[in-house]
Amino acid sequence: MLDSILLEACNPELNIWRSYRITFGQDLFGSWIVELSYGRIGSRGRSRTILAESETQAMGYVEQCLKKRQSAPKRIGASYRIKQLSRQGNTSKLLSKISDEFQSANQD
Repeated sequence: MLDSILLEACNPELNIWRSYRITFGQDLFGSWIVELSYGRIGSRGRSRTILAESETQAMGYVEQCLKKRQSAPKRIGASYRIKQLSRQGNTSKLLSKISDEFQSANQD
């Protein structure tokens, strides 16, 4: 089962409408995968799939991606907000920790 987190950054004054989805977990064969989908809201956007050797490596990559999104106000002028969390796999504890950190960083 795969967990996912959907982030969106919107700033009408700067015409910023960005979406960023991270989907991660084990596939049917037990391999750890991280799928990234990103682009302008409403467009097809781009996607990437990363195969990880272990759960630790996959979760490290997810955390790295989220840390990059936290720096968006400095880079693009709008902060990403969590729009949707999907907790289906066994990584929900880690996902809760990550989402709590992400939300607290956006409130500062």
